Amino acid sequence: MRAIFLLILLVSLSTILLAQKVKKKNVDGNEVSNGTQFLIENLVEDSDGENFDFGTQFEYLENYEQNPLDINNATEQELVTFGLFSAIQIQALLLYRKRFGQIYSLYELQGVPTFDVKTIIRMTPYISVSATKEQEKMHFGTMFKRSRHQIFARYQRILEQQKGYQPLEEGETGSRFLGSPDKFYLRYRMTYKDRMSIGLTMEKDAGEEFFTGSNPQGFDYYSGHFYLKKISKHVHSVALGDFQVYFGQGLTIWGGFGIRKGAQVLNVKRISLPIRPYTSVNEALFMRGGAGHFQFLKEKNLEVTVFGSYRRRDANLGPQIDSLVEDLDFAVTSLQEIGFHRTVGEIIDENAIGFVTSGARVRYTGSSWHVAGNFVHNYLTNALQQDNPALYQQFNFVGQQSFNASLDYSFRYKNLQFFGETATNEKGGMATLNSFLVDLDPRVSLAVLHRYYDKTYYTLNGNAFAEGSNASNESGLYLGMEARFGAGVKLSTYFDVFQFDWLRYQIDAPTKGYEVFGKLDYSPNYFLSMYAQYRFERKGKNLSGNTSKIDEIINHDKQNLRFHFSYNVSSQFALRSRIEFSFYQNQEFNQGFMLYQDLVFKPKIIPLKAQLRLAFFDTDNYDTRIYAYENDVLYAFSVPAYSGRGLRYYLNLSYRINRNFTVWLRFSQTYFTDRIVISSGLAEIEGRTRSEVKVQLRAKF
Repeated sequence: MRAIFLLILLVSLSTILLAQKVKKKNVDGNEVSNGTQFLIENLVEDSDGENFDFGTQFEYLENYEQNPLDINNATEQELVTFGLFSAIQIQALLLYRKRFGQIYSLYELQGVPTFDVKTIIRMTPYISVSATKEQEKMHFGTMFKRSRHQIFARYQRILEQQKGYQPLEEGETGSRFLGSPDKFYLRYRMTYKDRMSIGLTMEKDAGEEFFTGSNPQGFDYYSGHFYLKKISKHVHSVALGDFQVYFGQGLTIWGGFGIRKGAQVLNVKRISLPIRPYTSVNEALFMRGGAGHFQFLKEKNLEVTVFGSYRRRDANLGPQIDSLVEDLDFAVTSLQEIGFHRTVGEIIDENAIGFVTSGARVRYTGSSWHVAGNFVHNYLTNALQQDNPALYQQFNFVGQQSFNASLDYSFRYKNLQFFGETATNEKGGMATLNSFLVDLDPRVSLAVLHRYYDKTYYTLNGNAFAEGSNASNESGLYLGMEARFGAGVKLSTYFDVFQFDWLRYQIDAPTKGYEVFGKLDYSPNYFLSMYAQYRFERKGKNLSGNTSKIDEIINHDKQNLRFHFSYNVSSQFALRSRIEFSFYQNQEFNQGFMLYQDLVFKPKIIPLKAQLRLAFFDTDNYDTRIYAYENDVLYAFSVPAYSGRGLRYYLNLSYRINRNFTVWLRFSQTYFTDRIVISSGLAEIEGRTRSEVKVQLRAKF
């Protein structure tokens, strides 16, 4: 295997050297290295494979490609909602406009601190400059007539037979998937700029029944929404159907996508409109009902947001625990988020509990500050109960109602920004998050964030900055710094130290830990980009295999070292190469590596784009797995964990039939050399390969 690795490395280096000799040509921003693709890829890489809602983020970016943001006339709220500017960049842009007036060219942004040429080029598809502010007043009927329509249809399937689709053998007990291995996705959406959105989304996961059994109505999942923005002087936006709510810094409620620690080391501030339409397929993280966002006073600086939601949620069921509850013969023990309804057991858990959520936000904005009060209430039709909970679960939510309230605030002075949120729940648990961002120099920016989440604090809807999966039982201090040097060199680094004062899953004592990250970028021009990245994390966990009565905590150290190279040879051809190493130390030392070569081809003579990857990986165990973003069909994302030993490749094709129709075709396969059985349980495959095919069609008019 070592010889294969050295051979591949030599081939990759040769490819790089050959690519450097190719004559450089002008590249259109919509050609090989699409701006939207780049930005989403960075967000996905930062997620380390976590299940974030990147499809929704992709839609926001695509909307700005069609309707660029006018940075001369955009308000601070609109710049915040835009989502691509960091809090420091927004502050720098506002100060520049105040001092020098309107911007006449996008390249004038080079004079704004924290804006480099590379950043400006990548944002070019989404922003514009205008001398006058457009005053557009349009009735719903006119918007309806001028709207854009899109229909998506997607099919995907794993080609090898999984155990869940095989019939039970004689005498065998257990469950099986009730539906076919086909996965279907269908969506219609009508939009007018960012002011109107009407849509319907349908999905059937692999293994779920279709027009039969538990789904006689067809698809397993349906979602619809109606959203209007800039309706009148006092009515900013209204959402009906499925929507998401975003308050403060996420201590009470934050729908969907939330950036965590990653390569964008200054992005620690949560920024969003309070309500947005929901268009994705996560079957748990949304509201269903109605919401409104209103503005008052002459400067519209008093904002009120209200929402109400009722929907059924999947939940794990167990035997009745509370003898006072006489009308039920089961107990709800926990909520689910996976959204699969393939087996009899999963169908029993489907829509097992009613979830009523309501809330409000009142926000007042001054010239350089704001303060807001946030309130969220949850009522469950069946109480959450726990039978003999483990010690680490002593402070988990149980009962039928929860309430969270918070104050979020911010203050701005010159190049310094301070913001935060402090929250409590009905049990008196406290949580607070406070941060400041500052430009120490036009080339150096700093982010400092402190959080304290009491073990008695919980929220059923939140998604705040945290090392753990929720804002509870944690305190920590985060320091992030970005230094921008000349000639396209940028250094990004952070240090995060955290502490857990109570027990956690598989951790039977209070523990401490820390994480260090560093990334050195070199991008001398649009054609060439490379970086080196290192991450180290230490956490305390139980000693596995411990036979004594006293639990012993040992350090688990994880390291990742990555080298990445990207070169746009021409407007038609691009290369991307990466090698990454992982190391894991607990009772023993394990390691792994992954190497891939990407080819991107977009010929001028036909409207075709092809993306090809060949990857080799060799890891000792799952602890040394390596995540890598993969190109996929539009609005779908793949971030597989490379674990074990073998190779993986994929081919992703898109072809624009005409101005109204585009088709995508994707084939991927993983070949393992260290096993003859892949995965386990109902996902088990006998053999060395796992293959998947996707076909997607988009019609727009």
